[in-house]
Amino acid sequence: MMEHPDSQVHFVDVVPHLISQVQQRLNNQPLNNWAVHCIDAAAINLVENKNHLVIIAGVGGDLLIEMVAEIIGKHKDVKSSTRLDFILCPVRQLHKVRNGLNTLKLGLVSEQIVEDNNLFYEVIQVSNQATRTVSLVGESMWDTSNPRHLAYRNTMIAHYEKQPNDDAKRLLSLYQEIKSSQ
Repeated sequence: MMEHPDSQVHFVDVVPHLISQVQQRLNNQPLNNWAVHCIDAAAINLVENKNHLVIIAGVGGDLLIEMVAEIIGKHKDVKSSTRLDFILCPVRQLHKVRNGLNTLKLGLVSEQIVEDNNLFYEVIQVSNQATRTVSLVGESMWDTSNPRHLAYRNTMIAHYEKQPNDDAKRLLSLYQEIKSSQ
């Protein structure tokens, strides 16, 4: 928020006590370029001529892509005239999210692996003004010298080894291509 004081950052959740906690933390921040919304993410209003960052986390891939598509569809004028970024952290269906972001013509800004309470999450930042394709397995987020990243890769490999379909076989192959640098 400090790096982009002319942007508007939106924190959205439908759970009142969660959004209240976010607001309490943000009240201590020196900038006020943020808004907290206790609504369905698709219902937020974005104004023209201002850059926007929408953060969506803690939902499954199908719902996440549906929300992003609704926000983009509702704000076609904003999308064409200003920068619209999303930071996304789906809890499952990661390859569906990555495919969906490409379908929505959102380009990759950055991505990283985050571990919390022994669970791994992928945090993906995309933008309507970025041109980099979002890869199916997050090729730029891997630090192959990090044993925790390799543990996450191995978890994904074990998951897709159990899946009998062609999509899983393709994803398995992509994860297997991520090699250890040790």
